[in-house]
Amino acid sequence: MNTPDELDARLRKADPANKAKTEPLSAEILAAASKSKLRLGLTQRFELLSAKARGFALGGLVSGTAAILAVAIVVNPIQTPLIQLAASYQGPSNGSGSMSEASDDKMMSMPFFSYDYVAGPNLSNEGGSGQIYKLVRTGTPESILQKVSRLFDVQGSVKKFPDFSEANPGYFFGESDDPWGIDNQNPIVSVWWSGTASWYYSNPSDSSISSSCSSMDAEGFCEEWIEPVSTPELLPSKSEAIAKALEVFNATGLAVTESDLRVDMSEWGVSVSAAMAVDNQPTSIEWYIGWGSDGEISYAQGHSVVAQAVGTYNTISPVQAMDRLDQWIWYGSPPSYLYEKYPAIYSDMSVRNEPLVDPEVSETEVTAEPIEPSPSETASAVPEPTETEPAPVEPQVVTLTIVRAESALLGIWDAAGDVWLVPGWIMFNDEGWWSTVISLIEGIIALPDPGMFDEEPLPAEDSSVGN
Repeated sequence: MNTPDELDARLRKADPANKAKTEPLSAEILAAASKSKLRLGLTQRFELLSAKARGFALGGLVSGTAAILAVAIVVNPIQTPLIQLAASYQGPSNGSGSMSEASDDKMMSMPFFSYDYVAGPNLSNEGGSGQIYKLVRTGTPESILQKVSRLFDVQGSVKKFPDFSEANPGYFFGESDDPWGIDNQNPIVSVWWSGTASWYYSNPSDSSISSSCSSMDAEGFCEEWIEPVSTPELLPSKSEAIAKALEVFNATGLAVTESDLRVDMSEWGVSVSAAMAVDNQPTSIEWYIGWGSDGEISYAQGHSVVAQAVGTYNTISPVQAMDRLDQWIWYGSPPSYLYEKYPAIYSDMSVRNEPLVDPEVSETEVTAEPIEPSPSETASAVPEPTETEPAPVEPQVVTLTIVRAESALLGIWDAAGDVWLVPGWIMFNDEGWWSTVISLIEGIIALPDPGMFDEEPLPAEDSSVGN
């Protein structure tokens, strides 16, 4: 082989397409392949696949797997949703916000602010792909309770919560039979066998920061309280708190090191937290441990799940995701570090169809007592009552420019009570705050009706009557 031309000649000679005697595709095959509603027969599929193989024979431009996948997409383009989203908003654990209840009051039927989103000049218009993870519960409620109880030296036995049900499977470990009893001063460990199998340790005996009464009135009510006094000398040092947090977190399934921890110290207490990382990305799933001012551990929280990868799926661009910003159904729980790194006036959910009271209506106008009529007025004929509807409040339109977007894994709940981590965008606007939005293409998640969500029961008129 002396020249490049000789190599080219040998390749052409070795091409099986030059030796094969092939017939051109029939008009029937071409018509069937171009219409998505027509189904190709086995013979027709083979002929079409053979034509594709001949086109890719020279040079190895496409692998066999990719070629077969391309044909499969043509034959069966319909995709079954992977996740059925829950028909209610699930708030993040840090309580950044939640959906408000609907109201029949015309003054609360729309937000006082309406947001118009505009793409900044540097916002990307390119989509991509991302991995979806399902958080799968591990162990059993009994094994989790016993493990955590040993870590905190809690005595007792495993019991079910009084309101236990299949929809609310709560268990606890302790000496008391009533975990909600006000006279219960014993520590307990609880776990809810849904979602991420969240477990909690609570030590109610830590009452060192509560005020004491110095003077009682004749009816037994406190007239003067003693201000609590901090005792920072009783608190653990930073190194001691970190050592205990690493012991508890690693023992309960969160593999972290000191650099992964966030420590908050004051004269009243110490707390340490860390986020579960998946694919080197922080998530909204977090572990906590905290000490009261008496130096005792007063609470701790963790989870019993592993992240199971279920596949890589296509995602939309930040520019395309802007259409989802005003719909709560596309919200996902972000990592908690965002609230510390990018503090904002508004939470992520506060602009998504939140009904707000008209600020121009003062409290005195709402609660003013009626004026008693004069005798002459009562003697005259009483007019029939007429209903007057308040004028609807027109929202103020605020334009927000989305200046940049960062990718993140967002937490969502499905209709079965399981938690998933899905690709999303953190959208930063020119007012200095941010929102999160799921970036998966449509069809992967089965969405609920945007106007439907679970409502809390309204209180009964008679306080003695339960709901």
